[in-house]
Amino acid sequence: MIVGIGMDICDVRRMARELSSPDRGFRDAVFTPGEVTYCESRRYPAQHYAARFAAKEAVFKALGAPKDRMDTGSFREVEVTVDEDGPRHVALSGRLAVLAASRAVDGIHLSLTHDCGQAIANVVLESDRRPAARPVLEACHADG
Repeated sequence: MIVGIGMDICDVRRMARELSSPDRGFRDAVFTPGEVTYCESRRYPAQHYAARFAAKEAVFKALGAPKDRMDTGSFREVEVTVDEDGPRHVALSGRLAVLAASRAVDGIHLSLTHDCGQAIANVVLESDRRPAARPVLEACHADG
């Protein structure tokens, strides 16, 4: 059962500008060491960083994470990993892993793409458990 959907887009040129800062503060605050290693090994690192940034934002949206309580450290609680044969996965840690568990998330599906200077991520959260039933029409029938 789907329990959350999120999507985000990130401009690759904007990401390249953020990454060009000599202090590397943005990169190190937002991306995990594994993500940095992967992106830096690619021919066009900025597009891979942009895709991962979009994935992190899409995960926040799918989880319904409160934006006012997210900080740059929260971005590192979402890690995009790559299998040797190519599929991408999302690993959560810290507060976001706790939030996902509270939402009964058992699986996270991720799709990334980049083209024409944009990177896009789609995230689908899945649960094997059925949520408690909610009375949807109860208020409609209260008046008779």
